[in-house]
Amino acid sequence: MIVKVIDGRWEVIYFVGEHNHPLVDKPCLTKYLRSHQGIPPEERAFLTHLHNCNLTTGRMMHIMSDFYGSELIVPYGTKHITNLKTLLNKDDTKEGDMIETVAYFKDQQ
Repeated sequence: MIVKVIDGRWEVIYFVGEHNHPLVDKPCLTKYLRSHQGIPPEERAFLTHLHNCNLTTGRMMHIMSDFYGSELIVPYGTKHITNLKTLLNKDDTKEGDMIETVAYFKDQQ
């Protein structure tokens, strides 16, 4: 299938019906498809806020499960949240942090 924006609307311009397959029976399984993986930007910002409040990965997942109604239909898993937290921690500890830490301990000494 090929789609194109025409006059501000998406339209299918080419479709091969023979090369098709049935849809996924259970919506909760779509999070395992590569095209459905990832955290939406709005939820990424919310999870970043939760991370800044020092919530654990499990607690963050629990909050998102409550938001969606069930953990089964959250479109990403705990591993995605862990990876996001790792990325945020990495951003927080840039190259100048170690120099500041050493300087702090020298002042204390």
